[in-house]
Amino acid sequence: NPIDSKIVSYQTVLIENGRIISVDDTGSNTLAESVTNIDGNGKFLIPGFWDMHSHLRHQYEPYLSMPLFIANGVFNIRDMGTDVSNQQNNQWRRQILAGELMGPRVMGQVSAIIGRLRSKADADAIIADLDYKKNEFIKITNAPLRDPFFRLLEQARKKGITLAGHKPRSVKALDAVNAGMKSMEHARYFLFESFPGAPEFRERYQAYYSGQDTGGAIYTTEARRAMIDKHDPAMFYELVNAMVENETWFCPTHITRRFDAYVDNDAFRNDLRLKYINKFEQFKWNLDAGGMIDRDPTELGRKTYMDFYKKGLELTGKAHQAGLAILTGTDANDSYCFPGFSIHDELEELVKAGLSPMDALVTGTVNPAIYFEVLADYGSIETGKIADMILLDTNPLYDISNTSKINAVIFNGVLYSRSDLDKWLSFVEDNAASWSIALKVMWEG
Repeated sequence: NPIDSKIVSYQTVLIENGRIISVDDTGSNTLAESVTNIDGNGKFLIPGFWDMHSHLRHQYEPYLSMPLFIANGVFNIRDMGTDVSNQQNNQWRRQILAGELMGPRVMGQVSAIIGRLRSKADADAIIADLDYKKNEFIKITNAPLRDPFFRLLEQARKKGITLAGHKPRSVKALDAVNAGMKSMEHARYFLFESFPGAPEFRERYQAYYSGQDTGGAIYTTEARRAMIDKHDPAMFYELVNAMVENETWFCPTHITRRFDAYVDNDAFRNDLRLKYINKFEQFKWNLDAGGMIDRDPTELGRKTYMDFYKKGLELTGKAHQAGLAILTGTDANDSYCFPGFSIHDELEELVKAGLSPMDALVTGTVNPAIYFEVLADYGSIETGKIADMILLDTNPLYDISNTSKINAVIFNGVLYSRSDLDKWLSFVEDNAASWSIALKVMWEG
């Protein structure tokens, strides 16, 4: 039970109308004959997962990525930006809750994605025009300029709108945290912000996004090398402590930097899970992989990407030890970030970073429920909560990779056996192999 970091043995969990109505040690022999009995002897029951950084790309997701989430025990997602309208997302949500569609609940979605933001007037106009709903937020990217960004934060805060996403590259992360960003995505920003060259790095991007920079490439192997070799722990802990004090969440998405590090590895590039990815997306992923290698194919360049990835893991571990609240997110549907499957990859990355398996489970179960203020309904296996659970064949506390050894899932109170999940995987595999669907996705994209 991640809520109190304990294993509770020999429990009977009773579910009715989609909710848990009891958790105790009375045993199955006390249940009425009409109750469906699932034998969990020797198995391990954990709460369902959340992916707090994912992307639904197009209207064909019900045939492609959405069933993959459920088959991997991911029942809720935060959609960090998509070509799918919020109206479509909301329709999917209604269909999922009605049992008409196989896919995760979209618990958070973007009301606006902020790219280049050049003036305070632009920031005011965005907030004024925003048709904001409770489960929505503003997604920040790399590009906003400093003053307009802080104006956007100020105006959003007045309306109770949260901002999450990238730290703009021209903005000091410490200032963004103190100004009220709710969550910061991607571990690379710790490296960006904790070396002596950080102020110059930000100024170059301020000039670049203002259209005034003429100094050539900014995010180079030399810059990455400096971030690793000249890392300043004092700068790092100043930022981490501010995030803890301001209750800013951190979603590191380590598998995105793992992509950078291993993209020249044949085994990585030929992952067997590619069979669940449609042909057009595979083509784009392959192009992205080639482009990543071409940025610097030298021995030093490739070593630097590997060292950068490993340094990010190290800093996440230190941030966790300092009390920073972490969310599991995968960047699902980004290159080599396999929807559903990658939740298990990211949990393994967090354990590599130094989190215990139990603490890693907390980042994907309890913490997202706290983030969305829905802990009364989600995040743990307790009486009264929504029945979202995963039955594992082996103990994830012995080896976190055991989260992928799924015997069955219970989503919204509905049981899906291993054979049911395998049928959904076959459904996606068949659709991913379809040229018809690939061409439709390409036409939209």
